[in-house]
Amino acid sequence: MISKKTRALLTTGAIIILLAGCGVKTPSRDHIPILKERLYELQLAVADKDRAAIDSLLSVKMLDIDQSSDSLLSFVYGPGGDFAFEHFGNYDIAYTRDKARIDCFMMDTTRAMDRPITFTLIYDDEQWLFKRFETGLPALTDTTDIVDSIADSI
Repeated sequence: MISKKTRALLTTGAIIILLAGCGVKTPSRDHIPILKERLYELQLAVADKDRAAIDSLLSVKMLDIDQSSDSLLSFVYGPGGDFAFEHFGNYDIAYTRDKARIDCFMMDTTRAMDRPITFTLIYDDEQWLFKRFETGLPALTDTTDIVDSIADSI
């Protein structure tokens, strides 16, 4: 038989473990289709070179780092404007409650995955907005790396 003292210690330990786990809440999976839709909307606007449509998806905080619809279009189409952009492909999405990161490739009709781009988004005023873009796809090996990389890019 278990003594009252041991039972009390086990019960207290179980309560502490339960309370510790309750403080961390997983972000809603409802955001995944919204983030996909945001990327699709941006893709359409970039394909049409529609600065107004792109601007409607950008956070004003993007201006703080000297990025805008013009710089995004220049980045995607290249300095000579001759890249035949078709879509953002092979994307991966990682997010928290108020930050997200989308790693993907700028693709033309060849579907070559040689032009990586990373988007950082923020959840601002109940909507996801693009906050920054940059080249490259860092190697992310586990969930901790993903969460840390989102936090670092904000």
